[in-house]
Amino acid sequence: LPMILLGIRNTIKEDIGYTSSQLVYGTTLTLPGRLVHSPDENASSTMDFTSQLIRAMRQLKPVSPRIHSRPEQVSQHLTSCEFVFARIDATRRPLTPPYEGPFRVLKRADKFFTIDKHGKSETISIDRLKPAFVDSSTDTSIGNTLLPTARSQTQTPDSAQHHQPPTSTASSSVPLTTTRSGRIITKPKRFVHFAD
Repeated sequence: LPMILLGIRNTIKEDIGYTSSQLVYGTTLTLPGRLVHSPDENASSTMDFTSQLIRAMRQLKPVSPRIHSRPEQVSQHLTSCEFVFARIDATRRPLTPPYEGPFRVLKRADKFFTIDKHGKSETISIDRLKPAFVDSSTDTSIGNTLLPTARSQTQTPDSAQHHQPPTSTASSSVPLTTTRSGRIITKPKRFVHFAD
């Protein structure tokens, strides 16, 4: 419909010799290019386009495949360190450290180390190891690890119940209630006389 209206407005009226757009605007409307093309030009331009496309596609060179492996950075100090940290590759819970250790190095190879992990010798790839710089004044003969691991820091509810703080003689009449996780519940003094 817009093309039909544009054609009607730009057609010269025979009786007055002007188009309706010239009467309204005082000038002719600008047409959006040539509306009808000759078939000869279309055929030659299509052939030119296809030949250019064929030439361009022949000049394309294949792109080398991208390497998606993550480069591992291995520290230079691993060759001379006495203790190492071992990365935990398993899925970790929130706020747990990414490395455990330090552990003593028993044997070195090009791609793996044998370490003393919790009293057992374990072979670990050097990609998972990080050198531990330990103070030389620290006594290393006490145990296998110098720092406590996350497993030794957690308490079981049974061990927490054995370590209850001493109660004073004044509050001995108040019964202490312990939760399953080991917390001691102390009720306010105003609620002591109510039964549980």
